[in-house]
Amino acid sequence: MDRNVEMRKFVDTWILDISPMASLVLEENKVYARDCQVRFNGQFGYEILDGHYRHIIDIRKKTCTCRTWQLRGIPCQHVVLAYQHAGQDPEDHVVHWYRKDTFMKAYNYFIQPIPNMKMWPHTSDIVIEPPEPKQMPAHHQNA
Repeated sequence: MDRNVEMRKFVDTWILDISPMASLVLEENKVYARDCQVRFNGQFGYEILDGHYRHIIDIRKKTCTCRTWQLRGIPCQHVVLAYQHAGQDPEDHVVHWYRKDTFMKAYNYFIQPIPNMKMWPHTSDIVIEPPEPKQMPAHHQNA
């Protein structure tokens, strides 16, 4: 019960709609994006030059060839640059797992207190034993 209350208080400290950790990663990626160059294909694709590397982004499929966006759900520096080029806020494209409303849903239900064991009603004192172990079939190897 205490953890739910503490987590709900923690959410009240969030400055943005995404978690502080996701926000920190996104801000770092914005800094890294400054060292990249963008090429736009005029539709949904971007080619981002990052030093000697070239990454392809499809904003419809939400993919980047560096795969960081797909793995983390937070736009990588290449995707950040693509969204900035498109005039969109990269924060809007962080997956819902990092959002305030999703976090609150996880701590929305409270476990209701129950009396301690001494106050439980008495039963017929039937002891429930674990099941008897079963012999597993032997494994035959082909020679």
